[in-house]
Amino acid sequence: MAFTPEVREELYHFPVEKRFSYAELAGLIKFKGSIEIGETTYIELLLKDTGAVRRAKLILKAIGIDDTSVIYQNQEKLNPGKTFIMKVMTYDVKKFISEIGLDLIGRIRDDFFRDPAIISAFLRGAFISSGYIADPSKYHHLEFYSRQIDVLKWLKEKLENNFGMVGFIVDVRYGYRFYIKDGEMINEFLNLIGAINSAKVFSSIMSSKKINSDVTRSMNFIDANSKRSGNASWKQISAIKFIQDQIGLENFPEDIQTIALLRLNHPELSLREIGNMLNPPLSKSIVYRRLSKIIKMAENK
Repeated sequence: MAFTPEVREELYHFPVEKRFSYAELAGLIKFKGSIEIGETTYIELLLKDTGAVRRAKLILKAIGIDDTSVIYQNQEKLNPGKTFIMKVMTYDVKKFISEIGLDLIGRIRDDFFRDPAIISAFLRGAFISSGYIADPSKYHHLEFYSRQIDVLKWLKEKLENNFGMVGFIVDVRYGYRFYIKDGEMINEFLNLIGAINSAKVFSSIMSSKKINSDVTRSMNFIDANSKRSGNASWKQISAIKFIQDQIGLENFPEDIQTIALLRLNHPELSLREIGNMLNPPLSKSIVYRRLSKIIKMAENK
């Protein structure tokens, strides 16, 4: 089950609102974008599929920018595969960057990202451009990749302080990864970025895994108990038969004889069930102590 494409596909159809479009665009740019300054100044975005391109065009249109161009190419170096290069033309780059919550050197302005809903929009753009969620039926793993550690540190801080989601940053080849392994936190993250249906699927798979795990654990416990009980029963019956052949059960007190015969005639019963057959009923520990006398004598013969 390829889960990341399903999440992205849902996000591509998330309602576009101008108020949140600035932050979502900032998420796209911080993870897969750059500012190209020269004779012509423009914003460049590297996107992986046509859905991401359509989404980027929609949010750009919402903030009044229609001047874009898209080039399709195959990458051959670090991330081989198909890539769409989107160029966003703007006459006042400084104003444009400020409006989406960044500055000219790409730093994220904390004053812009105080509202949790604005942070959510940024995370939505970040996931579309650089997020990944593993198949939840196999294991729980959410991650973001970036060549810049600063944006991942900012992401880590915002998720922990604003939403209680704890993650970790690791140094990998050519960049850094921020990841979360906790299933409940990943499910909460999906809801946060607007992937509501994906969150429901994730939660359902997580619940099914827990049920299967609980059933397996219970079955293993029952199986282990059955084996222990079977081994104990076999040991008790062997000792009783040995004593019966060697010296005879009649040489034991009547209460021990009664329990020994019940054990011989009912090898499938537990000690508690044997105790309940007596009048008055005896506890499991008393039944065990009486059978132990026969076992000890058999071991000493």
